[in-house]
Amino acid sequence: MKGIEQFQQRLHYSVYPTQKFKTTTCLVSFAAPLSPETIAARALLPYVMEKATEAYPSIELFHTPLEQLYDASLYAGASKVGKEHIIQFQLEVVNDELVGEPVLAQAIKLLEEVLLRPNAYDGAFQPLIVEQEARLQRQRIESVYDDKMRFAQQRLQELLGEELAIPSLGTLDQLEHVTPRTLFEAYEAMIRHDRVDVYVVGDVSREQVTDAFAPLEGLGERLVREYPQPVDREFQRLEEHQAINQSKLHLAYQVDIDPRSEDAVRMQVVNGLFGGFPHSKLFMNVREKESLAYYAASQYSSLSRMLFVYAGIDASNQAKTEAIIADQLADLQAGTFEDETLEQTKAMLFHQRRQLGDNPRQLIAWMSGSDIRPFSLDEEMAIIERTSRQDVAALANRLTLQAVYCLKGGTA
Repeated sequence: MKGIEQFQQRLHYSVYPTQKFKTTTCLVSFAAPLSPETIAARALLPYVMEKATEAYPSIELFHTPLEQLYDASLYAGASKVGKEHIIQFQLEVVNDELVGEPVLAQAIKLLEEVLLRPNAYDGAFQPLIVEQEARLQRQRIESVYDDKMRFAQQRLQELLGEELAIPSLGTLDQLEHVTPRTLFEAYEAMIRHDRVDVYVVGDVSREQVTDAFAPLEGLGERLVREYPQPVDREFQRLEEHQAINQSKLHLAYQVDIDPRSEDAVRMQVVNGLFGGFPHSKLFMNVREKESLAYYAASQYSSLSRMLFVYAGIDASNQAKTEAIIADQLADLQAGTFEDETLEQTKAMLFHQRRQLGDNPRQLIAWMSGSDIRPFSLDEEMAIIERTSRQDVAALANRLTLQAVYCLKGGTA
């Protein structure tokens, strides 16, 4: 997107100055290599850190300065992206010009409290808050089992192995071994060794941002992002049974494409034609024409070099559904689709990108991905526009089925 300023000091900054919004949104992101040894502590850490600080040692006390800053909001969370685990702190405040005072600078000082002076004593976080947040984290982990679509996807990724097999929240057993002291050790490792990226959207200048974030300039290291490489896997298939009405069929295709390349952008067209939109082949043929699925869709993960297919089916229809999914991919590989469908797919992808400018959070999410892709938003749209039938066929032929997982219910 035009207007994004990216620059490197010790931290890496992406700033989008705009007067379009009444708020300023900031995101500070900490990235470290994904590891089963650290995942549970790191996934819990942001929830503990956002609740209190040294100066505001309770949830109630911490909310007071946020309310005084015209109800500023501070959110924290964690996720896994490719081969990295990401911890994020997002701050949203009213624009300085609207209230006539430096709200942003004051809010960032509060964020500094969270990051630099957490509610800890003698090398350990406050036990009561850790216990409370660990209990909530257990509920989040357990909820995956109750959400059968998420559960099936997790089981599929376990079949694939490598970083894909690591649950984003960790496991219950791993969480049991997290203590207030080991959690503080995870915090110290994050502060000292993570790659730190800062994203800002709002009516700000480069100088205003760098001045406000100057106290954080000593954080982290300049880690080089690690990209997943193609893995030589054996095909895996697993079927499991539970007392559910709707079976979940999940497939994983390896995509032999560098996530930094133009082909990774073109793969979004392939995914859109395959199962990414309501007019796609999976939706129209598996669900609508053959009535084999309650839903059928696909999702492309460029950083994981994978394309996933999801379908909710009757257990008795599994073999037929798999065959028709394979037929839809074969059509793409042969270039068998209408020109109108290709143009509709491009139009949908254009629409998604145009909407980015209407939502600062979505815009920051795109900006965080632009560190991976060496293209501006306009360049991405040009690549999509140039994508031909031949491009789609060639890229579809670079998909290899790696794993099939079916969580079966009802009568097989």
